[in-house]
Amino acid sequence: MKAKDYDRIRTVMEVREGLGGHRVFPAGTERIVVECHAGPEEGYAVGLAIRDDSWVTGFDYANVILTPEHFEIVDTD
Repeated sequence: MKAKDYDRIRTVMEVREGLGGHRVFPAGTERIVVECHAGPEEGYAVGLAIRDDSWVTGFDYANVILTPEHFEIVDTD
């Protein structure tokens, strides 16, 4: 497994939400892994955020499943 729960990651490519892909999260988006899945394929549940001033929080969020090639681990030391 490339990452573990609570690792900080950074996307290395654009990530589209789900099959419709109406929200696009740019490369360089940083978040925390909330769940790891070993099978049937390696995957990581991550809540991504993108700036959107139409929301009260200023961000729009989506829970997505990333595969190892979508991200890199951010060194927090």
